Amino acid sequence: MYSVIYDTWTQGGFVLIPIILVGFWGFCLVLSTYANLGAGLGRTNLNPEFDRIRDLVAKGDVQGAEKLARKTPKLIGYGLSLALENRALPESALRRLLSEKLALSLFKLERNLPLVKVMAGSAPLLGLLGTVSGLIHTFRIMTEYGNGNAVLLAHGISEALIATQSGLLLAIVLILLGQRLEGRVHWMQVQVEYGITVILNQIYHPKQGGA
Repeated sequence: MYSVIYDTWTQGGFVLIPIILVGFWGFCLVLSTYANLGAGLGRTNLNPEFDRIRDLVAKGDVQGAEKLARKTPKLIGYGLSLALENRALPESALRRLLSEKLALSLFKLERNLPLVKVMAGSAPLLGLLGTVSGLIHTFRIMTEYGNGNAVLLAHGISEALIATQSGLLLAIVLILLGQRLEGRVHWMQVQVEYGITVILNQIYHPKQGGA
């Protein structure tokens, strides 16, 4: 395995260096976003938790509701806890506060996603650059030694193909991870808006919230 990695590195040419750097930076951005999203990313339905929090608020057990809210994924728990902690504010003021705070939190979650897309888009271009570099290397060898030296020709062709392959593989992985992250951020945004609506209805309009 190590010999394969070493051969790939030596035959891939100088373009593998920026490809590896782009990949490293892209994966760091992906891991940072996953860390900011918090736990519970595999869940798809938080309605039971929202109903339990609403029931606790209806019973006057706000501390229990806050404790349960903190067990939800990071952004959702932050929004629910913020709504519960500031429940004494007028409804319009609380909605403005939640809108401002959550907008900032969403910005922090989404700020790396455009960079991940840029990394994914630049990877195949770097691979194409490696292809051109490998072909130039091949033609230079053919000019100097003719086409009778198969070993030297194979080296130039390997440089072109390895760079292209590395760029395409990196782009595919980053695109898939970026789409997954974007989908989870959108899911969390929808969930936190719904959960806050459930809580605010219970706080300010208990009859409608109970219905």
